[in-house]
Amino acid sequence: MRITCFYIPHFYCQIEYLKDPSLRKKPVVIIGMPEERGFIMDCSAELAQRGIVPSMPLKDAYHLCYDATPILARRKEYGIIWEEVLSSIAGITLRLEPKEAGTVFLDITRLPGMFKSEEQIARALTGMVAEKFRLDVKVGIGNSRFLSYEAASSASADTLVVAPGMERGFLSSIGIDRLPVPEDIRERLYLLGLDSLGRIGAFTFSALTSQFGSTGKKLWEMANGAGDRDRIPCAFSITDIDREMVCENPVYSQQEIKAALLDLLDGLCLELEELGKACRTIKLIFDLESRTFFEKEFFMHGPTAHKDDMLRRIMAGLEGIELASPVRIMSVRAGALVNYGGKQEKLFRNHTGIEKSMKDIRGFLKTKYGSMPLARVVRNDSGTLLPDDRFIFVEP
Repeated sequence: MRITCFYIPHFYCQIEYLKDPSLRKKPVVIIGMPEERGFIMDCSAELAQRGIVPSMPLKDAYHLCYDATPILARRKEYGIIWEEVLSSIAGITLRLEPKEAGTVFLDITRLPGMFKSEEQIARALTGMVAEKFRLDVKVGIGNSRFLSYEAASSASADTLVVAPGMERGFLSSIGIDRLPVPEDIRERLYLLGLDSLGRIGAFTFSALTSQFGSTGKKLWEMANGAGDRDRIPCAFSITDIDREMVCENPVYSQQEIKAALLDLLDGLCLELEELGKACRTIKLIFDLESRTFFEKEFFMHGPTAHKDDMLRRIMAGLEGIELASPVRIMSVRAGALVNYGGKQEKLFRNHTGIEKSMKDIRGFLKTKYGSMPLARVVRNDSGTLLPDDRFIFVEP
């Protein structure tokens, strides 16, 4: 699994900077409303370097921020802006898991098919937020929430991608003060001289679990860059699912379109299967080289999550259609989603020898009557826009 951490450093301060740009040149501390005045919500980067952290009691931080400009938190405004940011991110992936205001994890396991690389996904996220909200963003990508968060928070540039196989090397220098473990475990690690993940990773799994129990398992997994197993759920209700592909070479013929559609529908059906959904409609969109669009919607005979049904319906509907120019970008959208548990097919078709028996019967009837008096009914997809069933009779 590949996870992206979308991280806005000093989120509350950045919002205040938009209101008053002069604050960027001053040390700033965001404190709670009058009833919460005893705690710090956020601070500027300068004060963070002095040792101030969120949730620190103001009485403990006062000697570090005596020269700071205090600002009362506007929780409602911060919340509205954060919700707008999350809604914008949902345009790229619906699998969101907010950690806190300014930090959210995204499951991008299946997104590289829509983008050329994970770096392109990261650039799309940072560019979108910078343009729409004028906020500075850090994006880290790895195989776990912990790894991606560390990548985002330590990124010297806007983005940092930890490629598969490079996890242990990246994590080795991280100090144990960054680990999400209880304080007593952290103290024991310090006493044992294990002050970084690199040193912890030198121990075996059994050695760590015998010393620290279930927390030892967690320590071993973090030190060795083990990936998360639990997927990030969808944060919003899903009304449709999109898949898009930028063609390496423009496609025009029916065979080229069919091959490209197979790749798109593979990913689409995998997503439907994971969600336990089936679709009633498929919308096809071609972005043509002539800078025009071709769109067509197909109504399925019944809810389906099978690519063969979708491909057969689409190709029948495209028969005889002439495109103005080759296809540059191709996308499909599954709509009218319903809950779907799949179907049991061929449940009673496992009788041995049934095909041979039927063949013998067909031969006997054809010899006796000179032609086949029986017919088999099959569904005929005529390309109609109506979700009806049409049948023809063929020789069995």
